[in-house]
Amino acid sequence: MQTRSRQSNCIKVLACETAIMTWKTILSFILGATILTLLSAWSIEANLLPLATEIDYKSAELSFIKIWVQLALAIGVLLPGVAFLVWMRHPKVRTVFGFYLLVLGVQIASEQIFSRVFFSSLLAIVGTLYTTFRVWQLWQGKYLFSLNAESDLVRDRVARGLLWLLLLFWSANLIFVLPIAWLTII
Repeated sequence: MQTRSRQSNCIKVLACETAIMTWKTILSFILGATILTLLSAWSIEANLLPLATEIDYKSAELSFIKIWVQLALAIGVLLPGVAFLVWMRHPKVRTVFGFYLLVLGVQIASEQIFSRVFFSSLLAIVGTLYTTFRVWQLWQGKYLFSLNAESDLVRDRVARGLLWLLLLFWSANLIFVLPIAWLTII
């Protein structure tokens, strides 16, 4: 009796924890972030949102950001990309890192498009929205992998370690880098 209840709870947890890892959720977020960014651009242009149109980094800030971008490419793109390619046949890895890389790619494209079509200050808005969502995605992925925490497979241990590294990196990005951008446009 207790085993059946425990299995039922595990199934409920699995269903709840993987809800973020669906096409519907990802596409809904991308649509919402795009609409919010467009509304922000319109509000800034109409002087309803008192933000500068250009990001004006100081020399030290620009140097720091250049180094941070290189770290982001290595930690945030290269490592999960390799994990995705190496373990593509495993559904859990494919789901977590596939959606992660998709959202990251859409963020990079959005930043490029919005900063060229409108103005560079939208980088702060897009970066904040997508990085916050990415941390949430990674947290959900961590739970998905923790459901099989007893798994001694090297793949699962490496994936869990990579998820923690990504969580720490993107959380640090929210704490340290994004305030630099926001302070230059406020």
